[in-house]
Amino acid sequence: MAHGRKFAGGVVVLGCMLALAACTTEPLPSASAVVVQEEDIPLPPPPPRALTASTYNCIDTSGQRRPSTTIQELSSAVPQDCTPYLVAAVRSLTPGYLNLVERQHVDDLLRERQIATLALNSVAQADATHAAAARKLSTLKVAEVLLVGQVVAYDRSTRQATGGIALGGDGLTGAFVTDLITFSLRAVAVQSGEVLGESSVTKSVTSLQLGGTIVKIFSASIINAELGGATNEPIGLALRAAVRGALTQLINRGIHDGWWA
Repeated sequence: MAHGRKFAGGVVVLGCMLALAACTTEPLPSASAVVVQEEDIPLPPPPPRALTASTYNCIDTSGQRRPSTTIQELSSAVPQDCTPYLVAAVRSLTPGYLNLVERQHVDDLLRERQIATLALNSVAQADATHAAAARKLSTLKVAEVLLVGQVVAYDRSTRQATGGIALGGDGLTGAFVTDLITFSLRAVAVQSGEVLGESSVTKSVTSLQLGGTIVKIFSASIINAELGGATNEPIGLALRAAVRGALTQLINRGIHDGWWA
């Protein structure tokens, strides 16, 4: 009876703890991105003149879907648009390597420039002293190099290890899985269309799962408890690291070969 009362009391305490945990509004701790964001890109000194570069759509061409136990999963394994990661990598460079101009939303940019031109002309026409000389916007800067990036592969379970051990009804299991994401980046000369350089970086995406089972036998009852947890490396962080690595390689090779100048 004493064991039964202790067991019932433990169940009540555990239920209260789960109820309080469900009522909290704070999100669970997420993976920290500080390490990836604060990594310095090792590069040689900037060239005498920074190149003006543009990028349009940086997309995922691997076609991989998220793993799921259902029949069909429509969500992709990696972000469909990796342009923000490429822009962030370029912006994190020390000034002097690249001047990035907007091209992904160039239609919206041109439309906004038309609106701004109409507004400037209206102000000039309203002023009698400046009616003859309507104000105009400066010409858009022309890019010298086009950066073309894409996710070319996402390979699942390239390395996998599982294991388990049990003793006297108490057991522990674990699984370690590694996926690979490959990002390719090339620089194309705008004037000639020549591919000046290309780089490709493969980044690992790791997942770890642990579980345990505890069995206790009492005189009038049996307790069987199972605990488990998993941690997965965020795809966004892995893609960001791959993009930064590809950009670093491309600039290093460009400065070494002489065309990044």
